[in-house]
Parts: sequence; C-alpha cells; structure tokens
Amino acid sequence: MQSTVHLFNTALARLGGEQLPQNISPQEDNAVGQLCEHLFPQVLDLTLAAHHWSFALRRVALASVPDTQPANDEYRLAFQMPSDCVKPVRLEGAPAYVIEGTTIRTNQEKPVLVYVRRVTDPKLWPPSFADALAWGLAGELASARVNDGQKQNWCYQNYKIALADAIVRDLADQNPRRPRSAWQAARYGMTGGRW
Repeated sequence: MQSTVHLFNTALARLGGEQLPQNISPQEDNAVGQLCEHLFPQVLDLTLAAHHWSFALRRVALASVPDTQPANDEYRLAFQMPSDCVKPVRLEGAPAYVIEGTTIRTNQEKPVLVYVRRVTDPKLWPPSFADALAWGLAGELASARVNDGQKQNWCYQNYKIALADAIVRDLADQNPRRPRSAWQAARYGMTGGRW
C-alpha cells in the first residue's frame, strides 16, 4: 500500500463512492477525508489486535515505573508498557504477570515484552493485511457515511474473510517449511524431517 489515502480510496471504491485526491492531508477541508482520518486509527488497532502479525512484532526491555499502587505481595515490580503497544503477546522469562492498564506487574527484575506494535506506515503492511484493513474501513464508512446496514454487513463479511486470509498468509510466512508428520512421510514416501 503506497499511502493511507490509497487505503481510504480503496475503502471508498468498495462502497461505490467518491475518491480522494492523492495529495489530501487531514488538515484539508474535505469531509470524507476527515471522516476516513477519524475512523482509520480504530480500524487499524482492531486489525492489528486480531493476530500476532510478524511485520508488527517487537521485542523490548521494559522500563520500571515507580509503584503508585499499594504493596502487592504477588507482583512486587511495575513496568511501563510501550506507548505503541496494541496487544501484548508474552513477557519473556516471566512465568506470571498481570496487566493493569498501561502497567505490567511481575516479579521478574528485567522483563522483555514481545508485543504487536502500532504500524502506521502503509509501506510496511503486507498486501493481504492492507486488503483486510480496507474492508474494515469500508464497513465503518458504510455506517458513518452511507448509513447502509446491508452494505455495512457485506463489508464486515468481506473483512472477516480477508482477515482470515491475511492471518493464514502471515502464519505461512512465519513457518514456510512445516515439519512433516509420520503419516505424511509414509503416505507420500518422503524422507527426512521436512517437506
């Protein structure tokens, strides 16, 4: 995807609507462009939170924060979640932790968080992710701009299909060579541990 305007135009095209000029910015007096800009962050976060996208995964050592909570015997240390965290995936090396708002509480001294980060640069999105995102935005626009419940449901159905396809593609890219089962080896006569 070249730009967010390209994404906005894809969503609008799916509704059969007008197109935005390629040089539009959020400051311009364009009601459709402003509506797209307003709805985009929510749809982006929802789509990012739907899966552990390989292009959005990040690993970071957490910074401790002064503990403003009353003494917690179970989790004595508090750490700040990154501001671009959409979805925590795991805390490496910590068998137990709890998330309280934007704080992670644990007993681990130097925790490392793996999380899905907010990726706003369209050039970093895989095509299948951008396609799902455009369907999600089209669904929001169908309600906010067109006020057409049937079209909104149609867009959301396509969003779910495109999202499932994007997740499958992302998982395939994460593990392109799956281990073979013993049944597959016997059935297809292949040797070795992989296809």
